[in-house]
Amino acid sequence: MDEEFLKAFAEVVREQVVCKNKIEIDGIGSFYVEHQKQFQKQYDNGRVVMMPPKDEIRFIPEE
Repeated sequence: MDEEFLKAFAEVVREQVVCKNKIEIDGIGSFYVEHQKQFQKQYDNGRVVMMPPKDEIRFIPEE
């Protein structure tokens, strides 16, 4: 594959992920966005920190 194609492909995937669309690629797998809720994290020293909500990109390979 040439570099120009890979850049264009990455840009299309990036645009779709930003729109929170699921991307399915035959023979490779699926990309999708999963929302993580806010949660509390407690450290060993007892300090408690609120972790902000975030969106994570997930990948499921095709079997």
